[in-house]
Amino acid sequence: MSKRIHAQFGRKITWRQPVVCAIATVVCTALAIWAVVAAPVGQSPVAGVSGLYIAAAVYVPLALWFGVWGSIAGYLSCVFMGIYSDMPLAFVLVWALADFFEGFIPLLIYRKLKMKPSGLKKPHLTYGLTAILALDLVVAAAATIFTFPEVFVLTFVVGIAVLVVQAAVEDHKTWLTWLFVGVFLASLVSGIFGVGALVAFGSVPMEAFSTVFFGWVFGDIIVLSTVGTVLTIVLSPYIVKTRSYVHNYFS
Repeated sequence: MSKRIHAQFGRKITWRQPVVCAIATVVCTALAIWAVVAAPVGQSPVAGVSGLYIAAAVYVPLALWFGVWGSIAGYLSCVFMGIYSDMPLAFVLVWALADFFEGFIPLLIYRKLKMKPSGLKKPHLTYGLTAILALDLVVAAAATIFTFPEVFVLTFVVGIAVLVVQAAVEDHKTWLTWLFVGVFLASLVSGIFGVGALVAFGSVPMEAFSTVFFGWVFGDIIVLSTVGTVLTIVLSPYIVKTRSYVHNYFS
């Protein structure tokens, strides 16, 4: 039994994991403040919520690269953003769980399936599709700013369609898992915790739950299917080769 446990958790925690967590927290906090306070996309009726929360795009890749440390970075970034925005601390500590579990749940599933971000079989084609995803995000942001809901919905469809094509030309299991777990499930989990906290603390009336939940999840799916996918494609081949990459949960 002890040998089996050592084989699974034998990698030791070093100074690299906390340092990476600290750096990721700083980056995520800057993105969160930028997205919600400095340059919010769209006119959200709920304080602390952006039409396109760009910071959400990094939470899942961070968790898949750096394990629980990446999820902690996402959680702390939301806490610091809330404190910066003068939100009640008790609310922020609960609300920030949305950003923790957005990365943590995909992490659990990926580790259970013994999967990790892999290389590309057709890099030229995949990079071309990635460029389309980047353009799709720009159009989605413009549609949100100028209130074109039909165009926004179209960018959602385009983003998912591109991911389906990527799943067809690359490793099917890897990309379908990313689509359903790293994009859809992560967004749903974040929406449940985030909007649930808003309702529980009285920031959003219960009758508005479905509207706010839909906007939250829809926005997260857009940024994860575009920016999150771009980050995963471009950076994963390099990060998995470094000593900072976390193979299990903490090391």
